[in-house]
Amino acid sequence: MAKMLKSKYNSTGERCVDACLNYGELRYVNNDGSPIKIEIPCDKYEEAISDFLERIKEGLTADQDIDPSKVLKRGTITYNQARDISYEGKIKGIEIFAIDESIECDHVLGISASIEYALAIWNGDSRETALKKSVIRAITVYGEDFIKELELTEIIGEEEFSKFCDKINYVKKINSLDLYKPLDVMIDDDIGEDDDLTTKKKLMKNIKIASFIAGLTLAIIVMQIITNGGTFKDNLYLFLPIFIISLTMSILVLFYIRISKYITEQYTKNRGQTIMEMFNEELERIIYDNILTEKECKVILHNITKGEISKLLLDMKGSVNKKLSCNALVKNETRFILDERKSIVLPSEMEVKKCVEKFMDSYKEKFCKDEAAKTT
Repeated sequence: MAKMLKSKYNSTGERCVDACLNYGELRYVNNDGSPIKIEIPCDKYEEAISDFLERIKEGLTADQDIDPSKVLKRGTITYNQARDISYEGKIKGIEIFAIDESIECDHVLGISASIEYALAIWNGDSRETALKKSVIRAITVYGEDFIKELELTEIIGEEEFSKFCDKINYVKKINSLDLYKPLDVMIDDDIGEDDDLTTKKKLMKNIKIASFIAGLTLAIIVMQIITNGGTFKDNLYLFLPIFIISLTMSILVLFYIRISKYITEQYTKNRGQTIMEMFNEELERIIYDNILTEKECKVILHNITKGEISKLLLDMKGSVNKKLSCNALVKNETRFILDERKSIVLPSEMEVKKCVEKFMDSYKEKFCKDEAAKTT
């Protein structure tokens, strides 16, 4: 990687700090002695800062006045996301070391911006658009140091280039660029409706039959008791109580059927909802871990929706370990997407420089003119 910036992704914050230090000395410094900025996983940042401060407090660092936040930069990718993508081997320039599963990037963009570039390509963007997105991501991670790394400060001037970094969201807006953000994707709840309806009809049919038989049996028993086994069948004065009892039994049976219907609906609904919730949780987890793009998610949801989902849901309802069944189903549907991702060759440093120059030009043309107009 270029001299002023590094990427060190490790499984723990402590290991991230270990990668930056050598017997208490900073492992990576510039010619003027200033620390080289090191990008680490977003989910290990707080732990790494805390560990670094603890070492300073215990006197384990040569420089007791060093500010860890000036050395460590929070990336936008988690360690697990970077690890999984690295094992796929689809991005040239990001390497994972099997001995400790540490991840490094030898490209000027760094890990977060390199992955941003790959995600844009996988989502169907052009190389030019993907490059713009990756440059914006690199600036959001490294700030001014990314511009210094490319030795472009003279283009915009020492005073203006830091303002340019601060206004990077403005540059993103005027170029109509949306960077990758975690997706909230869920399977359509209507998928399981046919299966739930079938289950509901079967349960209601069985309940009605059982209710009819139970009510009829109970009515016969009551009538047998009242008529003393039928010996009072000629006594007309018994007709009214028998009629009342029969009517009461009928009402109770109907009430029972209504209650049973409600219970059945809740049973099928909750049973289906529980499975769909498990399914959505697994889908969300895999999408997050593998950083699937919007385009890739649409393909997966289309395949799941149009597939034999009702049968699969029915099988899952009968499964002893429904969580495992959900996991297997989602993995099967996402595996081919990951396999179809094409290998990414990252842009050259010269291409990155030209892209930053264009951003600076657009910044000077639009933002500076707007500022001048405000003052006049």
